[in-house]
Amino acid sequence: MTRLFLTGLMLAHAASAQYVGSQACQPCHADKAASQAKSAHAHALKVAAPGAQGYWAFGAGQKATTWVTQKDEESVIEHALTYYSATKTMGLTPGHAHQSDDVYRTFDPVGTALRCFRCHSTGPVSLAAGYKIQPGELGVRCEGCHGPGAAHVQAGGGKGGGIQNPAQLNPNQMNQLCGACHRQATSLDDDTDWNNPWNLRHQPSYLHRAACFRNSPETSKQPLSCVTCHDPHSPIQKAASYYDAKCSACHPRITHKATTSLTGRSCTACHMPQVAVSKNLAFTNHWIGIYEQPGPKLAPVRRSVKALKPSPVEVTMPAGFIVPSAPDTLTSVYEKALAEREAELGPAHAKVARAASDLGMFLVGNRRPADALTPLRRAAAIDEANGDPKRDADRENLATALEAAGQPEEAIGLLRLAAAGKDLRVAARASAALGRLDEPNAEVHFRNALAAEEKASGVLDRRVAVILHELALSLRSKGDDASAEPLLRRALAIQEKLEKPEYRLSVAIMNTLGNLMEGARRFDEAERIETAAMKLAEGKLGPESPELSMTCTNLADVLWNKRDLRGAALLYRRAFTIDASLYGPDRPETAADLANLGMVSKEAGQTAAAQGLLQQALAIYEKTLGASSPQAEFVRKNLAQ
Repeated sequence: MTRLFLTGLMLAHAASAQYVGSQACQPCHADKAASQAKSAHAHALKVAAPGAQGYWAFGAGQKATTWVTQKDEESVIEHALTYYSATKTMGLTPGHAHQSDDVYRTFDPVGTALRCFRCHSTGPVSLAAGYKIQPGELGVRCEGCHGPGAAHVQAGGGKGGGIQNPAQLNPNQMNQLCGACHRQATSLDDDTDWNNPWNLRHQPSYLHRAACFRNSPETSKQPLSCVTCHDPHSPIQKAASYYDAKCSACHPRITHKATTSLTGRSCTACHMPQVAVSKNLAFTNHWIGIYEQPGPKLAPVRRSVKALKPSPVEVTMPAGFIVPSAPDTLTSVYEKALAEREAELGPAHAKVARAASDLGMFLVGNRRPADALTPLRRAAAIDEANGDPKRDADRENLATALEAAGQPEEAIGLLRLAAAGKDLRVAARASAALGRLDEPNAEVHFRNALAAEEKASGVLDRRVAVILHELALSLRSKGDDASAEPLLRRALAIQEKLEKPEYRLSVAIMNTLGNLMEGARRFDEAERIETAAMKLAEGKLGPESPELSMTCTNLADVLWNKRDLRGAALLYRRAFTIDASLYGPDRPETAADLANLGMVSKEAGQTAAAQGLLQQALAIYEKTLGASSPQAEFVRKNLAQ
């Protein structure tokens, strides 16, 4: 085991040597280096000035400066007060509820402070003596985008040494590069809370939902990307006229239909509005669109194009291209922490188990579950031998990795042990995971999960609502709607009482309950529930979400049963538009919308239109799922009738 981690360390040291720092770039790229040195990126991390409340100063100071201190080997402090440049005042650091410092575990595999250092510096983050975090070059400099430059310098510059040029990336690849720190945006079907203004700081997530970004590769000679408007070698432009010129390059003649005067308003003022997240801080909304005036400006109320090109679920970078700030570049730090714990404390110490667990779950989070199995098994073995209460969590973690690695049988056995353990929260999560993996016994598992979560968190916790919904779904799969209905109503009541409900969960519960009401032929009640779900989805999740599409379909089903064929057809069309923007026009999700629309059109007497829609749905099903798939057979049967 030690040998494995020493190998990792040698690789890490080799990688570290490849970075040479921005000073090595200056002799050949003096102008760009000098200009980039004045940018906010270059000042993203500094050693704090004498007398400051912390050791590290995060932020260039254009918007804010937050101070961070590594308290000891186990913890990093984010100080409670931040300096805000717009108001020239000190205020609560974003995310802090009270004027007290937040303490983070140094090697937490998910909410790790290491990622903060990784994105605010250039080159590898390492560990100095005493597990002290040691960033490479402070700030985001040349190699933060161009990759390690040692070979390029040794080759004498030019095209030698394989230095990478981000200008060669397409818009989605550029989003991947920038999104390594500004948050990646590789899927439109994600769990972003579009109602939370704090998420506006994740610019790639918002940009990739905009029609300008998604359609520009086919409508513009210069597809829109981050670097269309932001020169990475220069300080950010602040004049509205600069951005208006960028807009006009693709939209030279725009006729506004608004009744109010737009005189003096810039393009971005309306279509990329500034949104205040507090009295001290505001961000630009990069979801380019048409916003309600006045309004919260968190998601567009409509868009002017009829069809959107889907963004790819997975983005493939060019062969050999390095994303320098990708989270998985921190793997060597976790490996070194484990190796040093073992050298310092011996192979059986509890802290070695924690370091192994942290490494394993970090690898799981970076989609390397097979690599995570060895350290996670090691953590479980140490804690089992020591009788450590954390062994239940170890079993749950190992089961998570096994499931992700395609080994569900062993995962189920470990989850059974974790579900029978003394840690109630672990038991609840493990039982719920069993409910999803062991379908024949799902009801028993979800009831066990419910009992454990109620004891651990109380009867009005969001996690209880989640389990109630899953239990109701398992009951419905067996045709027991009578038992499922009170569970759904209870889950919805919990959500309504929470100060910060999970809106996606609320919409999902309402959709399940509305569908149940429809099955019971209680159409008026089903319509009320689905209408409320649609209003919630539109207001909280944005105009194009999977939840809104599902709600459109469910409400359309209800209206069809109530003989409102026109209303049903409009909703099926809307569901198709949303699904086409999420997944593409030739996917099974859109085929289902077309089939529904075709059948309701047929019932409305629109025979020719119905035939065309059903034929289109059949072609998609045959192409994606196969000619003998149940979906294709169903549409073929309707065509023959």
